[in-house]
Amino acid sequence: MSDDAAGPKKSPLKLIIIIVAALAVLGGGGFGTMWFLKKRAAAKAAAAEKAKAEATAGEAAQGGEAAHGAEESEDCGDTGEKKEGGGHAAGEASPVMVLTRTVNLMGPRRNAFLRCELNILFCDTELGKLVAGDKPSPEKSLIQSIVLGTLSGKSVEEASDAESREALAKEMKDKLNEQFKPHPPKPGEKEDPKHKKPKRPIKSVLIVDWAIQQ
Repeated sequence: MSDDAAGPKKSPLKLIIIIVAALAVLGGGGFGTMWFLKKRAAAKAAAAEKAKAEATAGEAAQGGEAAHGAEESEDCGDTGEKKEGGGHAAGEASPVMVLTRTVNLMGPRRNAFLRCELNILFCDTELGKLVAGDKPSPEKSLIQSIVLGTLSGKSVEEASDAESREALAKEMKDKLNEQFKPHPPKPGEKEDPKHKKPKRPIKSVLIVDWAIQQ
């Protein structure tokens, strides 16, 4: 009889132990699931931030390339000058200054020289008209001096190299634009939008003839 009485007393204890063990297992599993979900959410957020940063960097690179391309472009753009009747002066034919020069070249032979013909195109039509004709002008003399100074002192090897020739044309263009770029208005003065000067007065310097004599 004592054995029968002891049996029922053990059953509730076993049941409590089983319940506690089950709760511990479930609790551990729930914690593991929550930890996994949090880690997964953090990984997604990091990936999204990385993608956003890469997209921003790509846009910045494209913007830099576009700005660089606009800077190197030979298009004059709208200078703000307008003709009578509402048309833009930019629609007029660009003035061309034809410049022929002969310079000595450095090298083993003293009689080596370069003969070239340059066509200088203008965005600033007023400047182009001043220098494109046969009439002398201070602006024309400045251009001739800058071109001659850029060509002088070159060697036969430099004059014979195609890349050096293109670099010389760009150097002349940059120097001319620096010389004739518009000055900002003085304090208290306002710029007239109808007579706005282009930031780059020189459109391009074209080499149409390039002959080396040795």
